[in-house]
Amino acid sequence: MANNEKAILHFLRHDIRAFDAKMFGLEFITAHGLSPTLLLQYAYHDDAQVAFRASWLLEHTAIKAPQIIQPIYADFMEQLPSRKNWSCIRSFSKIGMIVTKPPRQWTSENEIYDEIWIEQCFDWIISPDCPVAVLVNGLDILYYLSLEQRWIQEELAAQIRHLLKTPTAALSSRANRILKRMQ
Repeated sequence: MANNEKAILHFLRHDIRAFDAKMFGLEFITAHGLSPTLLLQYAYHDDAQVAFRASWLLEHTAIKAPQIIQPIYADFMEQLPSRKNWSCIRSFSKIGMIVTKPPRQWTSENEIYDEIWIEQCFDWIISPDCPVAVLVNGLDILYYLSLEQRWIQEELAAQIRHLLKTPTAALSSRANRILKRMQ
């Protein structure tokens, strides 16, 4: 695929549906004229479908090749607070789980961005519109960060106890697992 906007938009709107997500990865995006930088750019596209699919493809590529995150991490984190599309946030929260899970991949940059993750995750958790998938990913991110910043554990435990007053099955499972780990 030519590396131009029309072709990329067509791919993200239509062609990507022909592929199983298991095929996604660095080799896949390269073969389709994409890069992590381009996917991040399109993850903020005005067209919600394009933004979602770019985020989704970036997520799956990062899961298979976490090293792709570091070169785009500064831009990713700078833009994260402005993201309002829950479908994209779900994929971004999965990337957050990758970068915050011990052992951390690039410690020189972690301190700069941990505050953003903490603020975003707590914002997601308290939002009444937050989908369960984003919520539980946010809980995991906060748990991972609490291993380095112990003060998070008290607030996280309080939020989890509040959430468990009206849990879904997925929330109950993840939340209780995190509470158990924090004991």
